[in-house]
Order: sequence, then C-alpha cells, then structure tokens
Amino acid sequence: MLSLQQVNDYTMVAIEQVALLEILTFVVGAVFFVSIGSFVGSLLRPQCPNEEKRCTYESGEEPTGSSWSKLNTQFYVVALVFMLFEVETVLLFSWATVWADPALDEATGGVWAKYTATSALVFIVLFSVGLAYVWSQGHLVGIRPPQPASFASKVPKELYDRINKRYVSTTNEYTA
Repeated sequence: MLSLQQVNDYTMVAIEQVALLEILTFVVGAVFFVSIGSFVGSLLRPQCPNEEKRCTYESGEEPTGSSWSKLNTQFYVVALVFMLFEVETVLLFSWATVWADPALDEATGGVWAKYTATSALVFIVLFSVGLAYVWSQGHLVGIRPPQPASFASKVPKELYDRINKRYVSTTNEYTA
C-alpha cells in the first residue's frame, strides 16, 4: 500500500513531466512552423535577380559614386542628440505634473517640492553639459559632405569600375 507522501511524490513527478511535454510540444511546433514557412517561401519567391534587385538600397535614392566612400555619421549623431532632448522634454513635463501636486507637498511637509526641484535641476544641468559637449565637438554646425575615401588596393580601379557598372543600374525605371 502506498503512503500519502508517496502518492504526492508520484503526482508531482507526473505533473512536472506533463509540463515538460507541453513545453517541448510548443518548441517542436514552433520549429516545425518556422521551417515549413521558410521552405514554402523559398519555393514561391522568384529566383530571377535583375539589375534593379542587385542595386544597393539607399532609402529610395539612386546610388551614385563608389561604394568605398565614408559614411557621414553626423546624421546619426544629430538624430541621437534630438532623441535625447525629446526624452528630456517628456521627462520634464511629467516631472512638472508631479511637482505641481499639492497633496504630495502637504503630505511630506514641503520636502517633496525641494526634492523634485533638486532632481530636475540636476537633470537639466546634466543635459546642459551634454549639449555643451556636443556643441564644442562641432556636431551641431551643419551637415558636411562626405570626404572621398583614401582606399589603397592592389586591385586596379578599372576592375572595381567594371564591377560597379555590371551590378548597378544606370537607368531608373521608376522615375517615369
């Protein structure tokens, strides 16, 4: 005869095995559906690349020049600075809403207003230091054109030009 403790132990093991089987079923099902979807997609998609498909994608712009030129990262720096100051604005609005709550100020005996004012002042000073640094580094001056790369290769430039002409379309079908 099994004791109550042994029955509980067997029940716990069975529950854990069922839970493991559920997890494995979901994992196997996920792998199955992803692999079937990938296989069907490879059968259905067209396999005929052309000049336009081989063209480098540059946000809808027609690619010009060599692909060896340096990327102008100043666009990304300006975007990051913009996002930082947008976050600062959102946080300052929420800070002003909480700071203006008279119930919190009364409940803490005036400590709340001092704390929020101090934290906002520290926040604004830190972002001001960041703005001064970005400004001193010249990231807010304006967008400069990319400089040509000084790339030295043992392969003659004519071969690069021939490859670029072969894989880059010279006419744009979509401008009509």
